[in-house]
Amino acid sequence: MKFKSGQLFWGFLFLTIGVLFLLDKNEFYLFIPVEITSYWPLLIILWGIAIIVKGTILKPIVSVASGIFLGLFLFGSVFGFNHISEDSDDLEREITTATFYEDYRDSIESATLSLKTGASKITIDGVTDKLISGTSSGLFNRFSFKTRYRENSARVILRHSKDEVELFGDNNYRKMEFSLNPNPVWNINLKVGAATMEMDLSKYKIAKFNIETGATSTDLKFGDKEENIKVNIEMGAATMKIHIPKESACQIKGDMVMVVKDFDGFEDIGKERYQTENFNSAQNKIFINFDGGVSTLKVDRY
Repeated sequence: MKFKSGQLFWGFLFLTIGVLFLLDKNEFYLFIPVEITSYWPLLIILWGIAIIVKGTILKPIVSVASGIFLGLFLFGSVFGFNHISEDSDDLEREITTATFYEDYRDSIESATLSLKTGASKITIDGVTDKLISGTSSGLFNRFSFKTRYRENSARVILRHSKDEVELFGDNNYRKMEFSLNPNPVWNINLKVGAATMEMDLSKYKIAKFNIETGATSTDLKFGDKEENIKVNIEMGAATMKIHIPKESACQIKGDMVMVVKDFDGFEDIGKERYQTENFNSAQNKIFINFDGGVSTLKVDRY
């Protein structure tokens, strides 16, 4: 079957854009430098070459290359590519620090933070006039950071792109610290390896908090900025301490057969469910769904 050059150009253009959308939707990232959008003159060069090689065996190859590059260019121009920290391979064995932030827009009413990292220490604290601002430091400190906007909502995606481990090296030093803007209603999704986490979320409007973690030690504090907070926890052999306001009601449920529990001020209402005595009367409620292995869970009221 013989394809015309025009077919190849348009076919690979739409194929490239479609693949990029699919990868982005499923949170698989191609680390393509954002500078690609500044190389638009290459399109003119490719089209010029296509005219020169018309009628030769090179024309289909140039058409394919033009379609792919234009797809990358259009996607990058409209939606942007990942920001990659500037740590080169030669510097990966040194401790480096990179900052990241996203400006806040007054129109943003809700925001989602999606974080996946192997950092050994994660801290969320304080407020910022940005949407999010923070630093990442340590060994193998390469990460991707981008934000998507849709109407009055924003989605922040933050990923460490390299999680190499050396058994006898100083690879455990990697930490991430950041603050969030207190105005939007936040949904937070975390996937974390072995780490120590200190997260004071009491200053933020938290609607949902989801965390999947391995062997961690976590200190988590919620506030009363939202009437209902839904918390989903999946963790392995870990220790977690959660602080909730005394004025807020709380319900804890889940499979906790092998979990050491410390729920001061909670009543066991059966079927692996525990509630504070003010659950029916309080306006603000926190719902904790817990799924853990051999772990320790403590919930106290401040």
